[in-house]
Amino acid sequence: MIFKFAKKSLRKIFICSFLLVFVQNGLFANLFEYEQPFELNPVNDGILLGTGVALSGSALICNNILHLKENEYDSLKLNKSDIPVLDQVFMNPYSKPLHIVGTGTLILSMATPAIFAIMPGKEWLTIGTMYAETLLLANGIKEWLKFFVYRARPYMYFDDYPLDKVEDGDWNCSFPSGHTTIAFAGAAFTTMVFSQCYPDSGWKYGVAGISFGLAALTGGLRMASGNHFFTDVLVGAILGTTCGFLVPYMHTKGFYAKFEKKSGGVKAAITPTGLTISIKF
Repeated sequence: MIFKFAKKSLRKIFICSFLLVFVQNGLFANLFEYEQPFELNPVNDGILLGTGVALSGSALICNNILHLKENEYDSLKLNKSDIPVLDQVFMNPYSKPLHIVGTGTLILSMATPAIFAIMPGKEWLTIGTMYAETLLLANGIKEWLKFFVYRARPYMYFDDYPLDKVEDGDWNCSFPSGHTTIAFAGAAFTTMVFSQCYPDSGWKYGVAGISFGLAALTGGLRMASGNHFFTDVLVGAILGTTCGFLVPYMHTKGFYAKFEKKSGGVKAAITPTGLTISIKF
């Protein structure tokens, strides 16, 4: 039942995305008159993409290839009384069905930027590049936090904890919540970009509500499934939201203007004649 629900939901997203692409210059072009406050910059995007790839890639190597994190399980070290009271309130045993549903809502949250298919195709590179940078940075930061912070997941404090999670070393990677981080990154990105591109559209409130609603549901399901504490989800939400808002902001034309003014005017741009870099003192 759960798999059918996730499958049907994903199918609806792809169908809607296709329809939006098909009619982007027709009906929806009349309903949504957009502005384009974002632009790409070789220097800025090189730094953001490079940092994101470096963080995510190095964390992947350290965790999954080199296995540098110590994952030996000792039940004697786990004492529920050592957990903050607020986290104890939301502790739950492991639930695989809720785990699967939470992954489904994460996928839906990550797919919310599909709404930008209503924009002309020439804008997709800019939006897609910004979203890739957002996800890479959010993922890289949360993975390194998981690498350095040893925190057993809530389900480890119950008798029926999943043995496979102990064997693959995932049991002490509770902080922060990765699902929540990525879900809120997608929600914040979609809200930020839509609000900037369609500042006069009343749809922006609905877009924000649906996007953050899915992200919040994801965080709630991560707690209900026993995978995370409240503070894991809270920090993940803050981290994801920060990346989701900050990356698009760093691509606004106003940000470039402020940066150039403060830095003396360092600017790189792609022109018909090639890459040009100008420095003003």
